[in-house]
Amino acid sequence: MADSPLDATTQTEDRPETNAAATILALDGARDRPELSGVIAEFLREQKKLIAEQCAQLHDQDRRIRLGIVDQRLSIVLKAMTVFVGLLFAAGLALMVWNDIGSGGLVIEPFSVPQDMAARGLTGQVIASHVLDRLAEMQTQTHSQRAIQSYANYWGDDIKVEIPDTGISLGELDRFLREKLGHPTHVTGDVVVSQSTIGLTARAGGSGSVTVRGPVADLDKLIPHIAESIYGLTQPYLYGVYLSEIHREAEARVVFTQLAEHGSPAERGWGYLGWSNAVELTDGENARLALLEKASFYAPNVFLPRQNIALLEDVVSRPEETIRDGKSAMSLLSSGNHGGISDDVSPVSLKRLQGIAAVNLGAFHDASPILQSVNDSQHLYYTSIFSVRALFARSEVGEHDLAAARLALRDGEKQSWINIDVARLDDEWARILVDTEARNWHGVLDDDRAITPILARSPGLRSLAFARETPWVAYAEARLGQMRRAETMISGTPADCYVCLLMRGRIRETEGNLIRAEWWFARAASWQPLIPFADADWGEMLLRKGDYDGAIAKFRAANQKGPHFADPLEMWGEALMQQNRSDLALAKFQEANKYAPNWGRLHLEWGKALVYVGKSDEAKKQFAFASTLDLSAHDRANLANWTKLHG
Repeated sequence: MADSPLDATTQTEDRPETNAAATILALDGARDRPELSGVIAEFLREQKKLIAEQCAQLHDQDRRIRLGIVDQRLSIVLKAMTVFVGLLFAAGLALMVWNDIGSGGLVIEPFSVPQDMAARGLTGQVIASHVLDRLAEMQTQTHSQRAIQSYANYWGDDIKVEIPDTGISLGELDRFLREKLGHPTHVTGDVVVSQSTIGLTARAGGSGSVTVRGPVADLDKLIPHIAESIYGLTQPYLYGVYLSEIHREAEARVVFTQLAEHGSPAERGWGYLGWSNAVELTDGENARLALLEKASFYAPNVFLPRQNIALLEDVVSRPEETIRDGKSAMSLLSSGNHGGISDDVSPVSLKRLQGIAAVNLGAFHDASPILQSVNDSQHLYYTSIFSVRALFARSEVGEHDLAAARLALRDGEKQSWINIDVARLDDEWARILVDTEARNWHGVLDDDRAITPILARSPGLRSLAFARETPWVAYAEARLGQMRRAETMISGTPADCYVCLLMRGRIRETEGNLIRAEWWFARAASWQPLIPFADADWGEMLLRKGDYDGAIAKFRAANQKGPHFADPLEMWGEALMQQNRSDLALAKFQEANKYAPNWGRLHLEWGKALVYVGKSDEAKKQFAFASTLDLSAHDRANLANWTKLHG
């Protein structure tokens, strides 16, 4: 017996060698003994047969081993596939549950109809499908910034006609989960026919019911009415927006008033917001501001009321209030739900407010790319409701780049606006700014005449025009020597209007009453102490008067309030030139160039300062550049003289 497995292995391995040796000896001995050859041959045959059987057994064993491995692998794959399919089904079910938790949607069940109607093909499902088509059409005509999460029961585009299934299916499972986990709104209805009339009744869950009636032949006309009623019952705010956008403002006002005064606490703020929009063309800005303040009171965390307050304050020229309320609105945008507006509108709204804030501080060069990006965004809401190009043109005028401003206003009438009179008024105001900058006083009066039919159609915009267009038109009349007309127009402008106070000062300066002009500039600066324009206008008057030290003091104050405002820097340089300090003026012109690089007068005066300090070659470059830019008639003649002498 072996002492260890190693000994056993050694003996087993030695045995084949012994057998082989014996076989060799036997075969060698058999050569001399013929009688043993048969036995040996038989022995060899048995050995060969044994070896063949052993090889077959080994081959069969190997085949079974290989088949076992394949079987094991297939078993593993099948088990893995089973687990994967199970996980996939579980994930699909979880996703279905997730989508259905809290989901809304509008389910229109087949209407109950008389048998004779159904026999003619007007089944309950057909009536429900027609109602669905009309609701979907109204949806596409409704544009709102409001986020879907802010609605208590929003169904949006999830409108469908209920078609009963038989048996168990994924559709039935999803419907079961939606009913159990969500809160879809079910609309049921019936059709009642008498001898000469037909009535359609719709019931929208707990929102109420409505019935419309008419001649039997007018069924096609009644379906849109019942669809509108369903829209109004289930989505009153959006229904009001829809009515406003198809210019049924009086009906929209009724819907919003009802929502504001009798709606749920969550909807009252939205009701006042819609109400303020519905009266835009009929009521003045004070009425709208009062409604917006109520909207902000009932919905303090909603962005749109605070934004609209800031926008309206900008239109009526209350710049500090515009910046303050604009910042408040922008802070709401940074909240998790963007202040209740949709995600795609939020970044565009933010840029718009940022641009307006910059404009009100004289940072026109900062505002221009921001407002241009809003104008170029082609966002449906902004391109269909507002003339953003007017805001962009306003910033370009502030930079004294009239070519860019005119380009922004080109083809404005091709835009399809919803509030078309508001947008046209915006564009005419921008054209007034362009013509004022170009000293085209008759052009300003032509722009004003284009406003007359707009105000005739929409009298509610008249108060906005008094605070925005009228001051510039009055100033144009004064520059044309029509002081009585100018006085009549400017006296009708509001007392709490910043630009109105500035134009009062400019008109007094034009008529030569500098003491009274200074009084108006001081009043504007005192009322809006953070805004730089009163100090800039005041300093410009002192510059023309020859009070260079006084002018520089005002330009310094304006620069502190609006460090990116080019005008006080450029005029500061002119004042320094008058004090024979052209060397210091160069620094002011260079700084102003950062914020108004295409201002023709700036480069003209810069060239003059370079001539005074003996840099003629650099002066020629400034004169050449100025010749490619917009210049008033006086400045162009001045440039021609300087170019003739030094060019």
